[in-house]
Amino acid sequence: MKHLFAYKLTTLVLVILAIASVAARAQETLNDANAESAEEITNFDDIFAEETSTNESAPAEQSAAKSGSSGVTVLDEMGIEGEGINEAAPVDKKTKAESVKVMDATELQGSSATIADATNRSSGVKIRQSGGMGSESKINIRGMEGKNVKVLVDGVPVDNGNGNFSVNDIPIDKIDRIEIYKSYVPERFATDGMGGVINIVTHDLPKSSITGSYSFGSFNTHKASLDAKYVWVTDSAKSRAIATGISAYYNYSDNDYEFTTPYMDTVVTRDHDRYYSYNVLPFVSFEKYFFDKATLGVIYNAMDKEIQSNSHRIEEANSNAQSYGVNLSLEKANLFVKGLSAALLFSYAFGKEAVIDTSHTYYYGWDKENVREANTAFGEISMGGASHIERENQTIVAPWNFDYAFTQNHILTWSGLYRYESQDPEDKRAAKGQTLNSAGFPGHSNSVVTGLSLENNFWNERIQNVAGVKGYYYSIKADDDGEKRIQQLTDDYAENKDFGYSENFRVKLIDDLSVVEQFAVKGGYQHSLRFPTREEIFGDGMYVQCSPNLKPEKSDNFTAGAELDMRQIPLLLKLHLEFNWFYMLMEDRIYWNNYASVPRPYYNSVGTKTTGFEIDAAVDVNEYISLSYNLTRQEAESREADLAYGIAKGLTVPNIPTLYMNFGAEFHVGDLIYRDDFFKLYWLANYTDEYYYSWKVSKRQDRTIPSSFTQDLGVEYSILANMLSWNFEVRNFMDVRVYDKYGESKPGRAFATKVKFTL
Repeated sequence: MKHLFAYKLTTLVLVILAIASVAARAQETLNDANAESAEEITNFDDIFAEETSTNESAPAEQSAAKSGSSGVTVLDEMGIEGEGINEAAPVDKKTKAESVKVMDATELQGSSATIADATNRSSGVKIRQSGGMGSESKINIRGMEGKNVKVLVDGVPVDNGNGNFSVNDIPIDKIDRIEIYKSYVPERFATDGMGGVINIVTHDLPKSSITGSYSFGSFNTHKASLDAKYVWVTDSAKSRAIATGISAYYNYSDNDYEFTTPYMDTVVTRDHDRYYSYNVLPFVSFEKYFFDKATLGVIYNAMDKEIQSNSHRIEEANSNAQSYGVNLSLEKANLFVKGLSAALLFSYAFGKEAVIDTSHTYYYGWDKENVREANTAFGEISMGGASHIERENQTIVAPWNFDYAFTQNHILTWSGLYRYESQDPEDKRAAKGQTLNSAGFPGHSNSVVTGLSLENNFWNERIQNVAGVKGYYYSIKADDDGEKRIQQLTDDYAENKDFGYSENFRVKLIDDLSVVEQFAVKGGYQHSLRFPTREEIFGDGMYVQCSPNLKPEKSDNFTAGAELDMRQIPLLLKLHLEFNWFYMLMEDRIYWNNYASVPRPYYNSVGTKTTGFEIDAAVDVNEYISLSYNLTRQEAESREADLAYGIAKGLTVPNIPTLYMNFGAEFHVGDLIYRDDFFKLYWLANYTDEYYYSWKVSKRQDRTIPSSFTQDLGVEYSILANMLSWNFEVRNFMDVRVYDKYGESKPGRAFATKVKFTL
């Protein structure tokens, strides 16, 4: 009942604000009618059309093909010219009321950093990686992680279903900015999730240009990227043009670094962890042919990864994937009426993936002496777990976004996304009668998520308010194909529907007063949810039982904060301080006991309560030196007891960092040797406190992930206004042993150098 009341109240607020916005639009129209100059009105319309475009739902085709713990992610519209829907209204100017941090990726494009490296430097965000290139990356935002945190590319979900960060292959050169929404999923992003969103916004090339980069680093790591575009102007009077081009990248690494685990006393070399991936996207774009932009793209990508264990030698197991896709995107401002902007996308992808573990040899340790060999396949990942599974996947994604601006300061947005996915798995060994089928059930799913939000700015944007509602629908079908499995379906169809809502505001209390540039307070609330995945509902036919009545996870998230900007104060040029507090109540947490000796289903277990705070500070000491620091303190604990799994009330949720900090210092200077050159020297550091691997029942338990303090050093130099740049970086230059998860250490000291050019 309380959620129904809150939903009605939020809807009422939207209606009232919409009426106020209509009144404001009417008043503005009256004022325009009385204006003396028609030319001024035309100029206002031009500005108005740009500012009412939205950035978050810009079309972007993507497909994720994953095998094991690896993923290949494909981006659309890399290298499309001009300011499209996704560049016209930067989020940091438009939606400051929301709980969002915007990272300018253009400053990182000359470096060898990955998207995970950049995102991990933000407060409230901890990305834990299991290894080198191609390894899984688990995102934690304010204590929530995995499937509750969504990754988007230009507003479109990159949904791999397992909560792993799967876009590290994308070169940082292709990224304009990274938007991090914390404990909040905006209605304009048509996706479920409760922990937050990482939205990666790509950039467009200037007209008729070529840009590329190549980097080389430790462990025989190579990265290359290329974007090229040529524009034919067909009608200069109507600004009509046809652009064609190609976007591509390639990644390779042996990943042969030394590591250790709590299971052994020695340090060994990963000699079976090679990874490579590549992506090719040719496209053609038509501009100002009714639509402002219509783009057709064709895509191909592939990856191959050797599988490495953290407890014993593996020599043969591997995974691979490839996919093909086509997409069409359309953008139009002032569609039929002034102030109405639209962005539409249709994409189709077909992919194949495989996991192959059919070795006849099993090593009990890291040497080759303690070994077992046989005529039948053992499997190397785990003895008796030999597998050869192939899957075919088809995906259709159709997002849409409509913005209507009553005035420049009052904007109504309707967004949505339809998604169809089919899965056809095959167990190659079972097909030959050698074993039970362990490939999972074939089937398909349909989902529609749609959101309506209203943004209002009052009193010269001193007061900002964003309110919204979101509807969810999800249906999934599994097919009993008659294959021999341990577990059978108890139900082959599941359907869910629900709704969420949010309210965010920001009030600027001081604006441009003496040394205080601004002081503002803000707060927000959202009721959000996450639907169960295919495996959670239907199981895998082997180790996980069917659970068709599984309920969605739900959460009520509260945030509050304040920010202060000062300038020209003694000894400092600029100072930015920010404090944020968060409180989240999660219920119906989906849980599965992976240590059980018999197959069990996923089930709705104990809820959790998460509290914490963040501190951000950034200082420009002068025009040459800048400093940064942030701290995150968070605590997640069980809200009630679940005696069936030994969970008591008030226990700390396992495997989640509780305290971490980031430090940064940079020296930069321009026109150092030549005109339009730029030199930068930087130091980056991270401290993560010790945290518990399992449920914390005692301070004496020894299965903990130890604390760590890592430091990176880098130097960058560019000439010709950044047309040519060079970077050299040393990561973890103190070569400390770092664990992101219990079981294996990350790479130690590593070097990387990179050259980037633009023509």
